[in-house]
Amino acid sequence: MSEGPSAPKMPEMPEMPALKVKNLAIGGAILVAIWALVISSGSKVAMGVMAGLTVALAVAAVWVWRFIMKQQSLLKIVQKGAASPEGREAALKELAAAGDKDVMNVVVRAQLEAQTDPDQALATLDKIDMKKVPAMALDQVRGLKAQLLLLNGRLEDASQLCQDIQPSKTQEVSARGMLAATVAETWARTGRAKEAREMLATISPDDAAYAQSRVPLLFARVFANFAETKNGLVKKDLTAIAKENINLLGRFLDPRFKTAPELARMAQEVAMADPEMQKMARKMAPPGGGGRPGTAIRPTRR
Repeated sequence: MSEGPSAPKMPEMPEMPALKVKNLAIGGAILVAIWALVISSGSKVAMGVMAGLTVALAVAAVWVWRFIMKQQSLLKIVQKGAASPEGREAALKELAAAGDKDVMNVVVRAQLEAQTDPDQALATLDKIDMKKVPAMALDQVRGLKAQLLLLNGRLEDASQLCQDIQPSKTQEVSARGMLAATVAETWARTGRAKEAREMLATISPDDAAYAQSRVPLLFARVFANFAETKNGLVKKDLTAIAKENINLLGRFLDPRFKTAPELARMAQEVAMADPEMQKMARKMAPPGGGGRPGTAIRPTRR
């Protein structure tokens, strides 16, 4: 390990919702079955109603199909962006060239920007008119923006967004975990620790189903336990985070995040208890043993 807990890795952003073709097929089968019943009844009124309903559903199906195709196209761009720094730059250029008219395009661009520049990602999301976000993606967009606000220490702004987020209604497990982590951390840091704890009891970092969002859920639980002065549990989760990746503790050390000094101190203690960190601190200590090893280590600002 060549560095201490420097600029922390940005937590994984909420996934955009996926429309499942299987669900559309089931809906189509149900429509066919209803048509069969109407035809067998011989009722012209019922047939007229069904004809109007079918046309409406056909229009909706076309919109949904276009939405799916657009999602698949955006997914390919995201995959390109995740492959390498060069791929990320190429993906961002492609998305920027498409402009800001398409809401999901802007959201994906912000997701990629958040990996290295949360401030720019937040500025990108600020361009979005939330009224134009598809209903099925609304909570994910709110969650992404709230998470970036948390990373910038804008707790009250994050709290306002989280008021309308309902993680339990999100079908995708990984997205549900990310949303719960964002909302729980927000509540824990804005005087609603009890609500945060209750949410983390049902969507827990200890639950294998939420393995993909384990670290953000641990972050949230650290803040919730700290708010209730359960320092033993705080240190336990900080240690669990350090085992995942020691650099993740930078999440509590960077001044930008406005972490309480006592919590930052505990995170520093856990970091310095790591054997590799101790080894590095000894190498950094000035000749003659002056000063305490490790006290000069601070997270690097992005």
